[in-house]
Amino acid sequence: MKLNAFTLTAIVAIQSVTATGGNNFTRRCSRLLEIFKFSDTRVLSSGYTPKGTNITYPNLHPTCGQNWIVAEANMCRLILNVTTSSTSNVIMEVWMPENWKTSGQRFAMTGNGGVSGCITLSDLAFTTSLGFATVGHNNGHDGTSSAPFLDRSEVIKDFAWRATLIATKVGKAATNLFYQVPLTKSYYWGCSGGGRQGLKIAQDFPEEYDGIIAGNPAADFHRLVASGLYYGYQTGPPSSPTWLSLEQWQAVDAEVLAQCDTIDGVEDKVLEDPLKCKPRFENMLCGQLETWGTHQCLTPSQVSAVEKIYSPVYGNKGRFFAPAVQPGNDQTFGFYLIYGAPSELGVEYLRYAIKNDATWELPPTLDEFLDIMDELLDHDPYGTSANNPNLTPLKNSGHKLLVYHGASDGYYSHENTIKLYESTARNMTLKAKQLDDFYRLFPVAGLNHCNGGNGAWYFGGSGQNGLGISGVNPNDSLIMKMVRWVENGEAPDTIRGYQINLATGKPAGATREHCRHPLKNTYKGSGDPLSPGSWECKLGTKYP
Repeated sequence: MKLNAFTLTAIVAIQSVTATGGNNFTRRCSRLLEIFKFSDTRVLSSGYTPKGTNITYPNLHPTCGQNWIVAEANMCRLILNVTTSSTSNVIMEVWMPENWKTSGQRFAMTGNGGVSGCITLSDLAFTTSLGFATVGHNNGHDGTSSAPFLDRSEVIKDFAWRATLIATKVGKAATNLFYQVPLTKSYYWGCSGGGRQGLKIAQDFPEEYDGIIAGNPAADFHRLVASGLYYGYQTGPPSSPTWLSLEQWQAVDAEVLAQCDTIDGVEDKVLEDPLKCKPRFENMLCGQLETWGTHQCLTPSQVSAVEKIYSPVYGNKGRFFAPAVQPGNDQTFGFYLIYGAPSELGVEYLRYAIKNDATWELPPTLDEFLDIMDELLDHDPYGTSANNPNLTPLKNSGHKLLVYHGASDGYYSHENTIKLYESTARNMTLKAKQLDDFYRLFPVAGLNHCNGGNGAWYFGGSGQNGLGISGVNPNDSLIMKMVRWVENGEAPDTIRGYQINLATGKPAGATREHCRHPLKNTYKGSGDPLSPGSWECKLGTKYP
């Protein structure tokens, strides 16, 4: 097998710190190279890694971003190659901290974003620092492109669900062997594509994890990639009369806030419930002899394009495909609209995973593309989507699911996640109070896609812990909130979020208790709006 970035690093870096003598912990860690046996699994390296070690991945695929992470605990680092078929394999890392037995004997799995074959290193390090034996894996391929899926159906299957399941089973076996006592509880957490993986576990393999956290979950993955391309047809390339520049999209966002920011009673650049906002963009129309350069206004063609972006998406057969882009989105719609070119993620996924044709290109007309969208509603190759509304096996297992979604997500509207929750309630004929026993959803106002945003977005969620933020107790992080729900029966009613001063990396500004759905965070009408005590969770709230 061709060695990838994780394998190469293992051979060079881990062997340099492997202890030949040392204490019992380091000796046992070194011996895993010889004694760990699991079906279709090969140990690539195993060695003791002290806290503070700068772990580097010099050959990491460039699309994965940062190629290093600092170890936050003394640990045994194990790297494995698991063969999943004759044409596919998964590279995985198992980080097992020295204080595991005194920290609850817990196991954790991290997720991957998008179609990514990149381990979320910051989550791996953070969870290990809390005493969890933690696993990350490359999802069966390297990098963030779908190109490895071409003519490799088994690699797509790994991405869809198999890599996470197999890494779970192998990681648990390694943990139990190394510590010589069984783990007590297991947890999963991930965001975006990792949120999709979490929902997939909850729906198909609920017995594997006592607690599952799915953030901003790209549950209907095919709808996500296709709707992003649909938006591009509406705005066109930079030469099109319907195209808007980044500056113009920022003006659109400012107009949305001007019309809707005070619906919740507080002017703070955050919409507590964006679905209540129905902006009218005629306000931005240029008058006679007016232009963007003179009056920062939009042409009728541009206003028409904006209105289509803020409207639901339907296929040629009249079937609902995706909700509107949600108002109050300060990401200015991510990669969808501002670059004047189709979403690379969307084009590559359709080209390599769906069409299996390296020469495939987007059709020239929207009408032709709507036919493709209709096909995606009818077919889910490899079971990639995680939109099954029947969670009866999860309910019967006694395990817990916590889902959150940023209400300012510019890539995938939180309305999708609310629709899945409501569909689950109908499918299982359960009221919200009954779902609360095992499934809780938290829309997070002012949170972008997994991290960042104008609101109180930081709560120690997946993808939030490698941003240099300090001043918040790690025991207040989301995964520890899940631990208290699973192990102590302390079901979370709210998620406490903090606004962050990006210059200092510390909490500053608003602190907000984000409510579980269907409750709405409601300003009491008086008091400091930055204080959580000035807000309350209410059902059926009518904003002033």
